[in-house]
Amino acid sequence: MTTDQIHDKLARIIVEKLNSALELDEVGWDSTLREDLGMDSLGAAELLFEIEEAFGTEIGAVDATSLVTVRDAVTAISRSLQSRAA
Repeated sequence: MTTDQIHDKLARIIVEKLNSALELDEVGWDSTLREDLGMDSLGAAELLFEIEEAFGTEIGAVDATSLVTVRDAVTAISRSLQSRAA
């Protein structure tokens, strides 16, 4: 799965499951999860759950605390998928 595909799938998750007030095109690579997308700590926990369900992978605790932007989340997902495939 390419990073663009991960981004697109993640953007859909954010809009459909966490913030239906957003449009897909508002979920940019450098959008911050808290400030730009309005995610609170409960939303962050829900996002991790949705990521694990949608991508069939786990984001480690260290990666989870470093997720500030959508790009950070895409990178963490990509890294997790690669390590799972290895």
